[in-house]
Amino acid sequence: MKSSKKLVCVFTLLALLAVSNSLLAQGVPPINQCRGAWVVNTVQDMNFGGFAVEAGSATITMNSTGGLTTAGLVSTSTTIPATTWIVNVDNTLASACATHGFSIELRKAPRPLSGPGGNIPLDNIRVTIPAYGLNDVTLPQIIAPGPGNTAPFTMTIYGEITVTSPQTAGQYSSALDLLLFQTNRRYRVVTTVRATSIVPLSIAEIAPMNFGTIAGGPIPGTVILNTGNGRIATGDAQLIASAPGNAATFQLTGAPNNTYSLSYSNGILANAAGQQMSVTAFTDNSGGTIPGSGTGTFQVGATLNVGSNQPAGTYSTSIGGGNPYTVTINYN
Repeated sequence: MKSSKKLVCVFTLLALLAVSNSLLAQGVPPINQCRGAWVVNTVQDMNFGGFAVEAGSATITMNSTGGLTTAGLVSTSTTIPATTWIVNVDNTLASACATHGFSIELRKAPRPLSGPGGNIPLDNIRVTIPAYGLNDVTLPQIIAPGPGNTAPFTMTIYGEITVTSPQTAGQYSSALDLLLFQTNRRYRVVTTVRATSIVPLSIAEIAPMNFGTIAGGPIPGTVILNTGNGRIATGDAQLIASAPGNAATFQLTGAPNNTYSLSYSNGILANAAGQQMSVTAFTDNSGGTIPGSGTGTFQVGATLNVGSNQPAGTYSTSIGGGNPYTVTINYN
């Protein structure tokens, strides 16, 4: 029995030495173990929210507050909000252990997010720890022993994903593994990183905008075309009732119940002789939310700016000198 106990003790000692050497090889300083037990808990998981990539590859980068910036043809949606990974760290003997040091690092390299389509690479992992003056730094980080050390404290972790079109709609996820080291002890916490690919927004013109037949006069004027096909004339612009025109109609397709916004660029109508009229001040009746069916229609009106003694003729954006207006749609 005595011989057996000695063998167990030797084995345990060798195991501890092996762990200690392994940590030193990873750059963890030889910090004395605090007698208390560290408690590392996730408060909030990392989530890049909803996104739609239209073409090519794009990146979505998260900051310490959960804000997103994008590069490439990709838009994000507030319907599925983005969140950082928030971790609380405490110790059962916080006051006694405050001056002890430790190391924070990832257990392994971030794995791509997997889901119904191609994998989404996750990288550029960064951390902010206000209690230690660390702001937007990479891992690992070593907190050396010192009287300024504090417990408990909070860590915020975030990163970057790369998405590629076509990114099949659905939820993508991966585990991200964080370790807190102290001498021969390690404390582990895991989060699930998520991102949701949604259907890219698209619009198609069903009926083009038509201001109908008008006449000008010595004083410049306007023809205001509303989304219900009504027209109002100002200045010396006159409306010819026999050809009332109509607002433009567009069909949109996107992720059901997501919100979106529209923006416009001005257009120019021209006749065969090169005379022009500008189209500005666009209005629409879109409502800003994609129907539950994923498709819907909306109408667009605008203001036609009629010049003084505007020459007669047929004016169009497709005639030389004309320039079509554009409609841009994005998820909110």
